[in-house]
Amino acid sequence: MKTKTTYLFLLLMTMVLGLQSCKDDKVDGAVFSLSIDGQESTSITFGYGQTFVMAKLSSNTGWSLSSDQPWCTLSNVSGDPTDEQYIKIAVERNTTDAGRTATITMNAGGNIRQYTVTQTSKNAETYPVGMEKDAIETIKSIQMGINLGNTLEATGGEEAWGAPHTTQAIIDQMKAWGFNAIRVPCSWNQYLEADGITIKPDWMNRVKEVVDYCMNADMYTIINIHWDGGWMEGSCDASMMTSDAIARVEAKVYKLWTQIATTFRDYDGRLLFAGANEPVVESREDMAVLNRYEQAFVHAVRRTGGNNLYRNLVIQGPRTDINRTDMWMELPEDTVSARTIVEVHYYDPFNFCLNEEEETSTYFWGKPYAQYGPIDEGWQEEHVCKQFDKMKKKFVDKGIPLVLGEYCSMYRTHPVDSLQEICHESQGYFTGYVTEQAKNNGLAPFLWDIQNGGLFDRSTGTILLPTVYNQLKEGAERGQYPY
Repeated sequence: MKTKTTYLFLLLMTMVLGLQSCKDDKVDGAVFSLSIDGQESTSITFGYGQTFVMAKLSSNTGWSLSSDQPWCTLSNVSGDPTDEQYIKIAVERNTTDAGRTATITMNAGGNIRQYTVTQTSKNAETYPVGMEKDAIETIKSIQMGINLGNTLEATGGEEAWGAPHTTQAIIDQMKAWGFNAIRVPCSWNQYLEADGITIKPDWMNRVKEVVDYCMNADMYTIINIHWDGGWMEGSCDASMMTSDAIARVEAKVYKLWTQIATTFRDYDGRLLFAGANEPVVESREDMAVLNRYEQAFVHAVRRTGGNNLYRNLVIQGPRTDINRTDMWMELPEDTVSARTIVEVHYYDPFNFCLNEEEETSTYFWGKPYAQYGPIDEGWQEEHVCKQFDKMKKKFVDKGIPLVLGEYCSMYRTHPVDSLQEICHESQGYFTGYVTEQAKNNGLAPFLWDIQNGGLFDRSTGTILLPTVYNQLKEGAERGQYPY
């Protein structure tokens, strides 16, 4: 009997202590919040595109977060007491015809608070006339693009590098050749007033005139800040740039793009802005510097209002190099969803595409042409597919399209006359293959072309290399975007 009484007493005490333990698991006086832009709200609304917000978390006790939907993800899910920790709340592109919701649950010392995440469907959003197409729809509309190279970006003036004065007839001819998109590299720094920040009206008007030619021809048009002397693109070295120096470049990016975007604010969605060209980035730390400049670009454009609230913006990868972009690129934040496009370039292999030294350059590319002379092993068809597949997996599969802003081969004269036409055929094969595979992987192709040494003569409206041109067109026709 004594043993039984003792057992019952111990059981009762265990239950009491257990209940007390459960009560102790919930921390009294817990103070915690999840806020966006300084305001706590139990509901967060996103547009239909892939996007995110940074939410400030504070808690005077240990905390955890969870999402009940796989399309809504959190950068951190638990932590110690903190006054300030930022959580990235990200949503995938909503490809359904209906809106959807997720619940984020925050547990702070046993105290529970829930936040409702709502993502609209595309059909629920309205845009101004002419701005309806998002980034993917815009890229899908590009059959093939061309660069107005060595022209408005030329040091010393539009014609300083051999290009003729651009006219409506030149742009119309490009459209007649089958290009429905054009990239217009632009210089700005050499056209500033004495204050070093105000763009001269004559130059702004000239750029506007050329853009108007493109609009008249019904071409998708990209304008950018090109190399421009390197004041921005050459200022990404995190090991050399001071905080003050970075801030000065950042401010200049903002002020120039405010002027450019204001000038073109009322243009429709056929006009795209690109923040840079080939920014010199050699490390993840450099990428963080570039991201500040690209963020300033996005903020400047959006804050000018009008159609710029919805304009598709093109963001350059580090050096627009595919490998660096795959490893390091982080996209700037945007206030709208599904309006971001990434830009990379393709000039592989160097000896075939860019090398001007006759002794070390190669004249042939592709398996069908290896029989005629040396090719760069490891840099042929398989390399093209591998590189573009990297971009597809990193961006396209997540709802972010790309432009292949530049690509071409070197149009060489072969030292053996009998091989010259075969050399051109190989150049055409490269051009067509890259064009096709770019589109197959979600990149809109923009051929790099200049007046002297390019595929066309703008002055006469002549196709200089019909073999290359024909394969370019065929590649564009074969290529199918994966959207």
